[in-house]
Amino acid sequence: MALIDRIKFEGSPNEIVWKYPSDEISTAGQLVVDENQEAIFFKEGKALDTFGPGTHTLKTGNIPILEALVNLPFGGKTPFTAEVYYVNKAIFAMKWGTNTPIPLEDPKYKIVLNIRAFGDYKFRIKDSRSFLLNVVKGGNRTTNESIDEFLKPNIVRGIGDFISEVILNNNTSVVEINKFRDESSTAGRVKLAPEFEKYGIDLTEFNVSSVNFDQNDPNYQRIQKIITDKFEIDMLGDKYQQKKMFDIGQAAAENEGQGGGAMGAGMGMGMGMNIGQMMGNMMNQGGGQGGAAPAANDPATRIAKLKGLLDQGLINAEEFEAKKKEILSSL
Repeated sequence: MALIDRIKFEGSPNEIVWKYPSDEISTAGQLVVDENQEAIFFKEGKALDTFGPGTHTLKTGNIPILEALVNLPFGGKTPFTAEVYYVNKAIFAMKWGTNTPIPLEDPKYKIVLNIRAFGDYKFRIKDSRSFLLNVVKGGNRTTNESIDEFLKPNIVRGIGDFISEVILNNNTSVVEINKFRDESSTAGRVKLAPEFEKYGIDLTEFNVSSVNFDQNDPNYQRIQKIITDKFEIDMLGDKYQQKKMFDIGQAAAENEGQGGGAMGAGMGMGMGMNIGQMMGNMMNQGGGQGGAAPAANDPATRIAKLKGLLDQGLINAEEFEAKKKEILSSL
């Protein structure tokens, strides 16, 4: 086989590693390395001399490790065998996502939810020797897609850890994690960068674009109900208990004929009377108290208060219209 006088990268742009097809090389030949590339000589499975960008004339002076291994004579054009690997050191952008849901306990509500997360990341080869020896291993992984397949399990394993960390730091719930995407992205990079570095890879950027939940998951629905009830309590304040009493009264009344007829009806009537008394008191404030401001009995004021009860859910639209009609008929 003819000796190779000029060695040059001839792979495709998406190849992170490209092996020169011939191992018949000679001193005095040229090695061409492009920008964002590194070339490494291998002999008997060992990584030897490394070359950065430029055109290099191979001679005993610049391949000292290889020279010592094969005992090259000084000067002249001497053949030798070695493998040449090109490593692409450009930055590659990839997407990541969980193929299957990941169980994660919500630290706030102590309920386990299944989450799925998605995002993107960028990486480049930092240590070519480490990368070739720990990842490529004989040339099985050479393209950005194959390296991506190798890295994704590391990402998936770390998702639960860094998302839990963000949730705890912000004293929040899993279902609110999308409010903290920037913080999750930073935490993800801090968590995963050391893992990537083990393989000679620099994780230059890591982003979490979304964390998704199964809307039909009973545990997810439980948490949503807890959040909704809390919001309702905060909004209604003291009136929340009044509303709950009214709801219980309605439910008891509707239960008539379903195993609790008379009792249900009685409870419903009792609750209804309580609400009626509440309405009466609000509509007739000051009626039995001498010295009350006349404005309290003003029809417009009474209707406004009545509308407040409707807005708070303490009465329904039919009750509102009936009472409004009663107020207006007294004019």
